Amino acid sequence: MSEREYRQREYWENQNVAEIPGEGLYGIPRMPLCTHVEVDRWIGFNYASTCPPELRRSTGVHFWLDDAQFRRVWTCPRRYRDLLLQFGAVTSPEFSVYETFPPALRLYNQYRNAWLARFWAEAGINVVPSVLWTEGMDREALWEAYPAGSVLALSTVGCMRTAAERAWTARGVMEMQRRLRPTQVLLHGRRPEGLTVPFTEIMPFTESIRRRARERTG
Repeated sequence: MSEREYRQREYWENQNVAEIPGEGLYGIPRMPLCTHVEVDRWIGFNYASTCPPELRRSTGVHFWLDDAQFRRVWTCPRRYRDLLLQFGAVTSPEFSVYETFPPALRLYNQYRNAWLARFWAEAGINVVPSVLWTEGMDREALWEAYPAGSVLALSTVGCMRTAAERAWTARGVMEMQRRLRPTQVLLHGRRPEGLTVPFTEIMPFTESIRRRARERTG
C-alpha cells in the first residue's frame, strides 16, 4: 500500500484528517472550554445510532464504556463526528489511562481523547471534557489537556469499591478542583469525598435499570 492510499483510508493516526495543534512536551491538544450543558438525558455512545432522531438534540452522549465500544470514533472520525453533531452535548472520549499501563500508552490514549474533543468542538459539537488522571510520571501531561473554568464530566464508577480506591479518587478530585476550578461537574457514579463544586448527577445505566425495577415492583 502506498502512503497516498494509506492516508486516504484514514489509517494515518488522523494526521490526514485534521491538524490539531498540541501543547506541552508531548504535543497533546487542550480540550475545549464548555460553558453550559442543556440536555434532558444522557446515553452511552453505544446507543447513539439507535436514538430516535427527534430526541437527539435534547440528549447527551457519554463514553463511560469499555474502549472497544467506541474505538471506531478514532478510526472513522468523520463518520461519527457527523452522528454526534445531532446531539445536544457530548463528553470527551475516555480511552483508558490506567496506572497499570505504561506511560507511553497512557499518553497515546490521552492524546486521542483530547484530539477528538477538539475535532468535535471545531465542528460545532458542545463537548464536555471528561477528566482522567494518573499519579505516574506523566501526570502533568494528562492534566495539561484540560481547560480551566469549564464544565467538566467525571465518572467514579468502578473507582469507589475499596478504601484505597476511594482515597485515590478523592486525591484526584481535590487536584482537579485546585488545578481546573470547574464551574460545574457532571457526575456519573457515587459522589467522591472532597467534591465541593456544584454537580449534576448522571445516573449510571445499571442504576437506572435497578430503579425502574424497584418502581415496577412498587
